[in-house]
Amino acid sequence: MSDQKLSTDVESDQREVLYEDSAAMASNDPTSGLEEEGGTLYVGMKPPNKKEWWGTRGHELIINEQALNRSLMVLRFGVFADAINATILQPNYPFMVIKDAHPDSFDSTAPFDFSAAQYFLPMSSLLGTALASTVIGYLSDKQGRKPWILACMFMGVAGSIAKYLLRKSYWGFCAANFVNGLFGASLSVAMAYVSDVKPTRAEKDAEIGNMVAFNMIGMTGGGICAILMGTSGLFTPLFIGASMNLLAGSLASFYLIEPKAMLHFLTSDDPIQKELEELEDARAPKEMNWKLVANVLAGALADNFGSSGMLPICLSPLAFTEFYQSFIDKKATPVMTQEAYKWLSVSVAMCVIPGAALSQGVFNKIGPAGGCVMGNALTGVATIALLLIATIEPATTATYAVFFTVLYVAFPMTVISQLSTGPMLDALSPTDKRGFTQGLNVAAMSFASSMSPFILGLLSDSIGTETTIWICVGISFFAALVNLPLVFAKSLKRAPPLAPDFARALKGEDTELVERALRGEWIPLEALERINQERMDTGRHFLVQPIRSYEEDKKDLVLLRQQALADFEYQRNNTATWLRELDTLEKRQEVLEKVNNSRLPEEERLENKEKLGEWFTDYLEGSGYRLDDAPLLWKQLFMKAFPPLIRGDESEVTPENFETTIVSYSKMLSKYLAEKDRPGFNQAFSRRFGQGAAAFGGGARYSALSSGPGAANASLKYRGSTTSC
Repeated sequence: MSDQKLSTDVESDQREVLYEDSAAMASNDPTSGLEEEGGTLYVGMKPPNKKEWWGTRGHELIINEQALNRSLMVLRFGVFADAINATILQPNYPFMVIKDAHPDSFDSTAPFDFSAAQYFLPMSSLLGTALASTVIGYLSDKQGRKPWILACMFMGVAGSIAKYLLRKSYWGFCAANFVNGLFGASLSVAMAYVSDVKPTRAEKDAEIGNMVAFNMIGMTGGGICAILMGTSGLFTPLFIGASMNLLAGSLASFYLIEPKAMLHFLTSDDPIQKELEELEDARAPKEMNWKLVANVLAGALADNFGSSGMLPICLSPLAFTEFYQSFIDKKATPVMTQEAYKWLSVSVAMCVIPGAALSQGVFNKIGPAGGCVMGNALTGVATIALLLIATIEPATTATYAVFFTVLYVAFPMTVISQLSTGPMLDALSPTDKRGFTQGLNVAAMSFASSMSPFILGLLSDSIGTETTIWICVGISFFAALVNLPLVFAKSLKRAPPLAPDFARALKGEDTELVERALRGEWIPLEALERINQERMDTGRHFLVQPIRSYEEDKKDLVLLRQQALADFEYQRNNTATWLRELDTLEKRQEVLEKVNNSRLPEEERLENKEKLGEWFTDYLEGSGYRLDDAPLLWKQLFMKAFPPLIRGDESEVTPENFETTIVSYSKMLSKYLAEKDRPGFNQAFSRRFGQGAAAFGGGARYSALSSGPGAANASLKYRGSTTSC
């Protein structure tokens, strides 16, 4: 608010108090530190004479929108960097566990064979993440988001160094991987941070999707780093991961702002946005529905186990064996090289991006629960297709190409189901439990993601890869059945979007009166004017009554004529007020800008224009007039009934022609009010408008100014509906 200033009476040291977080965070009153005697700190204001240090000033989230955006950018980078660090060795895992496949390969992975040994490596890290996510999410609710983001970043640095030092031992490396995973909860804390600082459900879902997308892109980036550094050794990429975490932690130390003490202030001053925020708060549950939460988590576990059939089991061992290892065993040239396998396994994670993009549209159409069930079912179908393609004998370049094409096209479907759990748990969570519930979400996903490949790898080694994949298909369909009850849960149904402000009652308005207007029923023009005056003053659209068809109005024409007199008289008297109050060009310019801002969107005006035209012609035909006899005559009659308010060479009402326009408008109204008695008035109204034509007025005090060119610029109001004819 540029026109609001701190009082000049506030001394420099008093101003500094406004920026000190310690007092505000220690106080039970969230307003502590934001107001001082003699002056107030307003949104958008920055007190002078204070050295900025972005890491500690929680007030900056309210005062400076750039600071909020900066915090979110740093948080996204932190999630991205942590994902890189966690997955930077993943393309190398198959070659680590095959003895002598590379100079850096482990000497022994006993007691595991290839598949189990390969998947135990990521399992050790993800299991640690699963255990940590719930605890760290809970602690971040109590102690703040920032300390635990920093812990995740800097412990990631230490973990990478430890893994490099223990690279000669398979079990030593797995132990370091597990400890590193205990601080891999950055995503769950980041999602809770987003829930804190984003006010509306749509904004939360969009930003949570961004965090998940950055996490997935980071996973891809880690794999790319491993491939590009392949000649440097299997474990050398760990230094890249450590450097990324160190950079992310350093940026978070300075630029990430803790929101915990300022949650009550993270609201908008914009009336439209504020209304949405209040609606979201009202919709938030007061208590956790543990039955539904358990259902969501059970579905997430089944979903992740089933999805593992597509990725990674269909990728390795299925594709790895059919398109590479089987050729090596036969001393033949494989259709898939080592480098190709690495690139394909890494790049498939990029399919998360279209999956995330599709998810919002799917959730908006059928809800997160519906999207989850759909994703589970499609995952099962796609996994069957991949298995059938890969087992075609003999394996050729064609089957190899078709296999990976299907994998890349189908993988976004499983992403949709996995992304659905975050919004569902957030919808079931009270505002003070968001970190805990998102921790449960990440824990369930991490547990399933860590255990499923390992367990399925053991099954693959013991009962065969094909049988294992069929088990995964069954689990995917079972997950769809587990999640199906969530589709019917009332608390998980997407609330219908708010109607546009011109088609609903706003906060503080007479709901019954507005609903009558929206049903097309008559309400006094004076009452409608009061509503629209307030809307215009606050930058909202005018309330516009729907233009009903002539058939709907036909039975009420007599009543419509009776109501016209009071509305005409009120509108004519209003014009005198306009001329008296708007006596300078500046005042007229200000009002005209407000009027134009409050008019309906263009598409709505065009729709109303068509409806009103149909009403006129239907009325004339229903009253015995034949429009095809003399169309020019009807145009002449209309021009006579509605003389131009502005000159033909002018296109709109301006501050310069305002007075002439209002005088012409008042003159036209007076013409229909010339006769004093009601019967005489009704005769004049019937003669001029054709029994039951639209009444003038119905907008804000200055709504008649929202006119178009020539005679078509009279802002015609049928029952208060602003329509440029």
